Amino acid sequence: MRRDRRRHPAAVPHGNAAPQLEEPVPAGAPTPAEEQLLRVVEGVFVERGLTLADPQTAEAFHAALDLAVLAVDAARAKGAVDHAGQATITDTITNMRNVPGWL
Repeated sequence: MRRDRRRHPAAVPHGNAAPQLEEPVPAGAPTPAEEQLLRVVEGVFVERGLTLADPQTAEAFHAALDLAVLAVDAARAKGAVDHAGQATITDTITNMRNVPGWL
């Protein structure tokens, strides 16, 4: 796993010196919440001796996510999930699609 590349503010030295600010997160880098999602999702694969950094594994992962979206859509069509629930689950699945690109 990657380590968080941002710097935390340094302690303010005595006197009038300004504290150091955090470096900006590089474009395309995951937010802290996304970093946690990355750890959880990739961890499931690592436990099986796999990694989403492998293109074939990532492709299979995306296919499985496509099936998950179909299942959520079917649950909505049957009334088992309301619109808000469908949107929340679909947003989570959409975010999960980004994990291979963050590795």
